[in-house]
Amino acid sequence: MSLIKCPSCQKQMSDKAKVCTHCDSYLNPNEEDLKRMKVLNFRKYRDKMFRFKMLTFTAMAIAVLGLVPMLWTYAKAIDYGFNAQFANHWGIYLVMLGFILYVVVRVFMYLTKRNYKSG
Repeated sequence: MSLIKCPSCQKQMSDKAKVCTHCDSYLNPNEEDLKRMKVLNFRKYRDKMFRFKMLTFTAMAIAVLGLVPMLWTYAKAIDYGFNAQFANHWGIYLVMLGFILYVVVRVFMYLTKRNYKSG
């Protein structure tokens, strides 16, 4: 008995096993098993994309949470006639954090989509 790599998850398994213990895929799949694997792969992809979409929503909410106090400060500056300094405002850090998080998550979404379509 020797160890081989599973064709679908690339983890080590016994060469005597008919089913991978990690991902439940068959070594010699028939047509029904191929359909089952396609459905499972799509579900994994769908769940991962949903999590990424929720993270993009969170990133946008963080940016808005930083933007609202900055707008409030701007409105007060107009009312009282002084210049608002946004470079030192704490809200700018939340806006930048939200924007950076949004871009990073979108890159991961793109890579996940590309990997799903190629595989």
